[in-house]
Amino acid sequence: MNDATLNFGLITLGSSAAAYSANTIDFEVAEQDLSNLEKAVLVIVADGAVSSAALALYSGSSDNPTTKLGGGYPTISAMADGDRIELELPLTCSRYLRVGGTGTGKVKAFIEMGGKSAV
Repeated sequence: MNDATLNFGLITLGSSAAAYSANTIDFEVAEQDLSNLEKAVLVIVADGAVSSAALALYSGSSDNPTTKLGGGYPTISAMADGDRIELELPLTCSRYLRVGGTGTGKVKAFIEMGGKSAV
């Protein structure tokens, strides 16, 4: 993982069970206040056609967290190759954070700091 970009990497979505990002972010503290990441968003980019994508952030005390933060994000019905969406970050998480989800296709996920559309 490249800590400067907070890159989760490529995720091949699971058809029925959640598939997770290869990369996990380690904040190195038991609880992280993500509101300190001023003007940061979770960015999802389609790698080919994507359909019925139900994505979520997973957090926990181990480096392979499986506890979903909140209820996840709204299902994305369809994305074409290269389409990009931005999602809000939760206020707090545990030490480790990764992205996962179900659907058809592959997505790249990363946290973008600042930028023209980060709010």
